[in-house]
Amino acid sequence: MSDPNPVAQSHLDAETQSGRYDLFRVGSKMFEHPSIRGTLRLAVASAKAIAGCLVRAVYVAADDRLVRYSGRANRSLDLLVDARAGQSGVIDDRDVWRYALVFWGTGKVRGAFVLQSATEPSKEEMFLLHALAEPTGAALATAELIDRERAQARELRTMKATISQLNSHRNIRDVILAAAGTGDGEARIVEAVSAITRRPVVLQDSFGAERAFVAVGGSAAPSRLLHPDDTPSTTASPVAEWRTTPIRSRGETLGVIGIHDPDDSRSEDDRFAIEYASEMIAVELAHHRNVAEVETRLGRDLADDLVAGAHAVDAVARAEALEFDLSGAHRVMLVRWESPTPNGVDIGAALRHELAAMHVPALISRRSEGVVAVVAGDHDFSDLHQRLSTSVSSTQGTIGVGGAHAADDLAHSFAEASRALHLRVESRRPFGVSNHDDLGLLRILDTSGDGMELERFVDKWLGALVGHDRDHRSELVRTLGAYLDSGGNYDRAAESLLIHRSTLRYRLGRIRELLDCDLTDPDSRLNLHIAVRIRAAIRDNLR
Repeated sequence: MSDPNPVAQSHLDAETQSGRYDLFRVGSKMFEHPSIRGTLRLAVASAKAIAGCLVRAVYVAADDRLVRYSGRANRSLDLLVDARAGQSGVIDDRDVWRYALVFWGTGKVRGAFVLQSATEPSKEEMFLLHALAEPTGAALATAELIDRERAQARELRTMKATISQLNSHRNIRDVILAAAGTGDGEARIVEAVSAITRRPVVLQDSFGAERAFVAVGGSAAPSRLLHPDDTPSTTASPVAEWRTTPIRSRGETLGVIGIHDPDDSRSEDDRFAIEYASEMIAVELAHHRNVAEVETRLGRDLADDLVAGAHAVDAVARAEALEFDLSGAHRVMLVRWESPTPNGVDIGAALRHELAAMHVPALISRRSEGVVAVVAGDHDFSDLHQRLSTSVSSTQGTIGVGGAHAADDLAHSFAEASRALHLRVESRRPFGVSNHDDLGLLRILDTSGDGMELERFVDKWLGALVGHDRDHRSELVRTLGAYLDSGGNYDRAAESLLIHRSTLRYRLGRIRELLDCDLTDPDSRLNLHIAVRIRAAIRDNLR
């Protein structure tokens, strides 16, 4: 049967041919640079152009099921699409026409559109829509393949980089392990890290003392990398050019390893090398710390026994085991400091560190009176207070040094150290070092242990003059001292005081009245002279 309207049929055939040509161009464009996003964008535009349809939802295949790619969330609509089981067809035509257009490619569902229109498209339009689904599905399959290949290529590149990094790290570990196995492990590890990074590297202990340093290009190590709060300096100073890694063992900071990196341009290998080196050095330092703890415990026990009067032969044998020479004269040192110290550093540890830095072997212990150290008797400790003050960030400490005695008489030296410390604490300048050998007259007179007898003696003989000087701002005690020092010579006494002879005579008269004593009596003169000297020593002579 012939078409009743040949002209209209011819027009439709022409439109269909034109639509096919447009689809061919769209399909070709989809394959120029296949991507899921680009393919779906072209397909949406084509569907609208073919039938004027609204694309309500777009789905793509993932794990063998369709998942929403775009469009407003609609659970009911998702279930309707899922119910089509990969077949195109009408899903709802009660109010409007809705159609699931499914895209197949290489034998699998690749995606789907939900098309919506007020009226159902014509047969020619439906033909073109289904024709659109074919290149769309093929392009989606190609895009998925390309994406998968790109992902695999990225994985291969990542894997290659990872393998290369692992090999590099393995080589770094081998070099550092070989260095750690030498006799001087810490120094060799620092040298290895410097060779790997081509940068200066320094190792410091928890007190900031340098244990190893390797310079590159004339670089100089900073004075101290580890701060009291265990954080690197951020100030604009040479220290800020060093990147530090604390060395810790069982939660305790044993030191720090630093790498010179002013521009913060370390490579990943550099960072790995410094981190691994810190772990290896932590093992080294922890071993040294364990050995030191045993030696410290044995040394503490020996120090306690020595100040308690241990038998000399037994003490010498124990000292030899600790490589401590007890021959010759030794002193006992007593150290007392504010606790806790401002920077949290233990005063006993600080004393051990500073004595080691001074090359002074010591046996160190703790008692209720303070930290006790047994040291050789031929060392100068005049700057020890300053060194300890720097270590613990506080000057509020006192050091008493006993006299030099044989090993079997160190109890005597301990008593002298205690006396020197007590006299220092009770003086006008309570913080510093007091050596029993420098106490002069006080060494002989102060036998009370707490100094109370000396105070009572001074008060008995000079109390009235001290009170008068305090209340009237006079200088009677000083005048009496000058008079007695001059041997009772008026001219020398007046000259030393820079006063007239008559003024001296008047003051001596007031002194006789206040003290109610005869200044010509030998016993009175002796006691007064001793009292003046004791008072001067307690107030001024301890330094």
